[in-house]
Amino acid sequence: MNESDNIQSYAFQDLAIRLEELFPEIDSDVAVNLLHDNAKYKQLYDKKKEMLVQNSFIQDVVDGEGQITISTKEHEIFLDYLNVVSRMENMERVQLYFRGHADNFSYLKKIGAI
Repeated sequence: MNESDNIQSYAFQDLAIRLEELFPEIDSDVAVNLLHDNAKYKQLYDKKKEMLVQNSFIQDVVDGEGQITISTKEHEIFLDYLNVVSRMENMERVQLYFRGHADNFSYLKKIGAI
């Protein structure tokens, strides 16, 4: 490995560490962007928020502190809530996947690899 390869390898490792440290901010940015730019995500977000306000037991179940008993109807509502959360998370993961590709392309251009 020559010196140029060592520098690029170091730069890549340094970038990986920085991205890992920045991930919570990147993840938050993705969710905020979806909230403002994607009508379906906004609908799901609003439904999740409404479900939490109308069904206080959901937070108790999510927090998982102590024994909790819920009715059959509440169980159905909780399953619907989990479905909403799962759909939102799937949309976020897709955005993170594409963001990673875009960031990778920009990085490869910057280091002259493409």
